[in-house]
Amino acid sequence: MQSALAAQPELDTELIIIPWAEYRDRLLTTLTAQEAYHQAVFIPGHVLLPELATDGRLAVFDNLINTIPRRDIENYNFADILPTVAEESGYQGRQYMLPFFTDGHILFYRSDMFEFDDSEGVTEASPLDLESMVAATHRPPDVYRLALKAHPSEIFLDWLPFLWAAGGDVLDENGQLAFSGESGNQALEAYCRLRQYCPPETHDFGNAEIANVLRTGKAVFVTTWGGQAAPIFLDSQNKFREKYKAAMFPKPWNATWGIAIPANQPVSDQRDIFQVLLSITGSDQDQEIIKAAGSPVRRSSHTEAAFAQYPWLEAQQRMLEQSGRLPIRPETAKILGALSEAVYTAFCGQMSPEQALLEAKNNAQDMLHGS
Repeated sequence: MQSALAAQPELDTELIIIPWAEYRDRLLTTLTAQEAYHQAVFIPGHVLLPELATDGRLAVFDNLINTIPRRDIENYNFADILPTVAEESGYQGRQYMLPFFTDGHILFYRSDMFEFDDSEGVTEASPLDLESMVAATHRPPDVYRLALKAHPSEIFLDWLPFLWAAGGDVLDENGQLAFSGESGNQALEAYCRLRQYCPPETHDFGNAEIANVLRTGKAVFVTTWGGQAAPIFLDSQNKFREKYKAAMFPKPWNATWGIAIPANQPVSDQRDIFQVLLSITGSDQDQEIIKAAGSPVRRSSHTEAAFAQYPWLEAQQRMLEQSGRLPIRPETAKILGALSEAVYTAFCGQMSPEQALLEAKNNAQDMLHGS
């Protein structure tokens, strides 16, 4: 994005990066001000979009499109956006963000220490099978079998594919809490057992620590976001970049990060920033996303030539096609904190998985009912 903005020197812009643990609070601060402090904001797709759209915090792009020159709309080429990404950029039939990159689970593994049969393309592996898969590769402290992104701000999403693999979910089809009980307990017990195969400090691992594991070859299996792939595997100084290959979970989780416009600013400003955003988020920028993050959002970026050049990209595309989402409901974001705390508490051995999930259910019910 910086290069796209630099190409338009007439724009006075600043890109502010906020740690994920602080993100929701900082975002709500600007969206609930008398007038937004920022003209545009990044939204983690379905994680926050239903809540913010329901509360009227974001500009509706459908209301702005007819005010923009037709050539700008055609140059952007909405039809080029991958279907699952385009779907996540809206809520209840209205569009609220322009997709920028995606962040979904990819399983990286050291191909010099473990072999998958990848003769038919990208390999799939159930998270519930990880324990048996890593049994023969544990060589601490030089190489651990596994590294988990188990920092309190990351651990719930790290665990989510385990919950799905066990047949559970966050909410059921009736909107009732569904993560406790047999499926949730099985999934959390399986996740907690994996700690014994990880570096001792894995409970503090976030993006930076997982990236360091991949750069140093410290673990055989590593689950991380596709949006981290490029800076790791295009780094010529990374001695392990050709040793790691990409596989995936049958149902990974993904969020599409897109740019939205706060509704609490004049409509004329909303129109102007929308036109600018269209000009800097086209197909050229998507090519830059491949090299900067590794997770583009357009059909035209996923080609056989690109798969050959960027070895994780085919797994990235499959991940987008098969990924699950959190329940698309305004109340979902309110209960994620309780779930994250429960998973972390169990992972650190402070409470049994069953007790932790039951307590999370009680806390989440209080949040949903405003008590």
